[in-house]
Amino acid sequence: MIRQIKNNIQQFSQYGMLLRRTTTYCFVGALVFFGCYMYVVGAITFSVVERKGLEESNKSLLSDIGMQELRYLAQEKQLTKAMAYSSGLVDAPSLVFTSQKRAVAWNAGR
Repeated sequence: MIRQIKNNIQQFSQYGMLLRRTTTYCFVGALVFFGCYMYVVGAITFSVVERKGLEESNKSLLSDIGMQELRYLAQEKQLTKAMAYSSGLVDAPSLVFTSQKRAVAWNAGR
């Protein structure tokens, strides 16, 4: 009877060690997974914040481009030939187009 009790205590002790080791591994694994989860959530959050900032800068750049186009169109209406001549510009020469000469075959008909 005492031998049976000793065997049961030893088996329980072995199960206790196994249970402690399993609990430790589960706890460490849970911490690792939690750390990975926090990294992914943080990376997503920072990506969203950066994208919002890029959208805002894109809006301001588009607005600046629109203002520059309006300034260009307003100044374009003021340009005249007299103003161009006073700036030193001259009329472009007339365009001359060339055509390709036909190739002559020296040995044609020989």
